[in-house]
Amino acid sequence: MPASLEFVGAFPPQPRIGESTTLQFLARDSRGEPAAGVEVVFSFAGGGDPAGVTLAPRTALTNRGSGVVEVQVTSTRVQSVIVVATAGSVDEEGNGEIRTSQSPPITFAGEGSPSGRSMTFQCGEVAGSASGGAHAIMAYDDTRNLIAGVKLNCIAHVADRNGDGVPGAVVSFLTEAGHIQPSATSRSDVVGDASTLYKTALPLPKDVAPGTFNLNPSAADALTMPTLLAPLWMHPFDWKTNPVLDYALPASLEEPRRIDPVRGTTNNPRDNLVTMIAVTRGEEGFTDVNNNGVFDSGEPFDDLTEPFVDSNDNGTKDADELWVDTDGDATWDGKNNAHDADTNIWVSERILWTGVPHARDYEDSVTPVFRQVTTPPVVSHMGFAPVELLVSDPWFNAMAQNGSGDGCSAGTDDIVGTAPARFGGGWVGVALSYPSPTLYKFFVVDGHDDTDLAFSPPVFFTLAIGCQFTGSPVEPFTIDIPIYVSGSVQ
Repeated sequence: MPASLEFVGAFPPQPRIGESTTLQFLARDSRGEPAAGVEVVFSFAGGGDPAGVTLAPRTALTNRGSGVVEVQVTSTRVQSVIVVATAGSVDEEGNGEIRTSQSPPITFAGEGSPSGRSMTFQCGEVAGSASGGAHAIMAYDDTRNLIAGVKLNCIAHVADRNGDGVPGAVVSFLTEAGHIQPSATSRSDVVGDASTLYKTALPLPKDVAPGTFNLNPSAADALTMPTLLAPLWMHPFDWKTNPVLDYALPASLEEPRRIDPVRGTTNNPRDNLVTMIAVTRGEEGFTDVNNNGVFDSGEPFDDLTEPFVDSNDNGTKDADELWVDTDGDATWDGKNNAHDADTNIWVSERILWTGVPHARDYEDSVTPVFRQVTTPPVVSHMGFAPVELLVSDPWFNAMAQNGSGDGCSAGTDDIVGTAPARFGGGWVGVALSYPSPTLYKFFVVDGHDDTDLAFSPPVFFTLAIGCQFTGSPVEPFTIDIPIYVSGSVQ
């Protein structure tokens, strides 16, 4: 009978699902020395065996010299268990003693196999090195010439079906346009994150025909993945064919479009929507209805096609699109109507290339990319009047905004000013979504000294509006675009 029994440790202390952890207990005699040959019985706290958990052996002897006894615990599902070690006995007459010791809670989580449902891929850091959400970069000058080498950091998050990050997973990347680092390994310091660098370069994004947005895309057949024609951060639910001129009209869901005054081609927002994918080995996502840690027939699951870069946003692979041959049969395969526990799992990300307007864009009155929405204001003596301004790039996309000072603000002249600059509903700073176009609001104020008389008749003015946009959050550069608004002051 030992004088004491104590818990030593668990190795590893944070086991994954399906992995064994070894628990050690130490018996000591009355002198405090390790006690050898003591029989120890193991059980779970609370009585009974939790479902999916294995405890072995149930009885063992402490080792000579160390007084340590070991037991292994394995679980096939997420759960936390406490193991109780018992030594000694009491006879019918009450003679003897029982020593007990218990482990702290041992939590099993993370199978080490990435799950398709737990995989995320985003670009543009906005909240630290592992975040994403800045969706646009400046890729064209005013002549529509490519600005090569504009960079953006992208991050794939790899986790198992329980949301536990999986370090050491090799993630591969493919892109429709530009260049991307081909692979990265998920890290353990920022668990489950695999970072890659993207930059603008040839080839250019695929030129696509304008489409009609549907909030509920169909993916009923074996060759189609559920894909929105455009991501919601592009505000496709507000689409209309001429969004600047018809700003006040109801949305038609028809993609905006215009004849490019520089190239003569049709411009629409998705012409510069770049699709890229992240791919790794793992299991197709499923709903573990009975919580037994494995896929069972009849449980809902996500049936994936072989990975492909959906350059035209139609949800299926076309002949000219990049893809990954999972089974090596030289043929792109759709869904197989079966849950795959070991396959290529993948997820898409989409970003925008935006461009700088040309002088001809300023002069376009049929499909303008700039517009003073309010009628020219009449500013009363010592008063003010609101002004609303619409701004977009040559493809009706919002300008890339990756800097804290980005947006539009107005200057002053001898008779008018603004108060305050950058007032109200326009984006200011880093943009997380990209409406087509962006609305900026501010007040034009009378710049008279209060001792001056009112103008009679009113004096007309033209006020310069300065718009600044940062092309990328990585090695940032800024673009300044001058716009002018007009009105009169009394």
